[in-house]
Amino acid sequence: MIAEKIQRIVIGSSSLVVFQHIVASQIKVKSVRLIRHPVSINWRQIHKMGNEKIDNLKTGLLHLVPLEDKWFKRSVFLDLNLKTLQILKNNEVWSVNSKVMCYGTEDFSVDYSMHIPMINFHPESGVGVGDIIETINAICPNQEGYLLESGRYYHYYGNCLLNEREWQLFLAQFLMPCIIVSPRYIGHALSDGYCSLRLTAEAIYKPKIPTVIQIL
Repeated sequence: MIAEKIQRIVIGSSSLVVFQHIVASQIKVKSVRLIRHPVSINWRQIHKMGNEKIDNLKTGLLHLVPLEDKWFKRSVFLDLNLKTLQILKNNEVWSVNSKVMCYGTEDFSVDYSMHIPMINFHPESGVGVGDIIETINAICPNQEGYLLESGRYYHYYGNCLLNEREWQLFLAQFLMPCIIVSPRYIGHALSDGYCSLRLTAEAIYKPKIPTVIQIL
């Protein structure tokens, strides 16, 4: 495999640069999947009160499929830039998936999937960045990772690979405190078989590109 330059992560690095850094660091990763999907006001923003959620239980079960999913070979993904990815219709963004394909045996003949740990934080009122970092450190001790500000809330990426059972445990542990992540995010992830986090911005609903605020 050709030697690759690993980009240095600094405060302010974009989510795309973070994921490229992780892929470059994890030499087993063969290909990465991106999805193009619509964005709007989400269900919890529309139905804020408990009684509103109860009255709209059926719509809370809806699970949208991506408009497009696309696998990128390692070398192609590492050469992507935000300018290219931003060419989208209104109310659409690109997100990256946690599930990646990896080279198998030493001769690279047998591929298999693993997950790069990622999570979307949706903390309840009163939960601060320090509380989020404390939770990350408790669940992912001694693990290199990055906390990003997404605009409304926060995203996390860990620089390692998880098998399917480890990924399920990772999600479960973040869900257990109840006040750190949205159960809807975990539900969508389990339904899809992967987590996803946004790489690009959208003028109305997602105007900020997620950027690093803390290197863990």
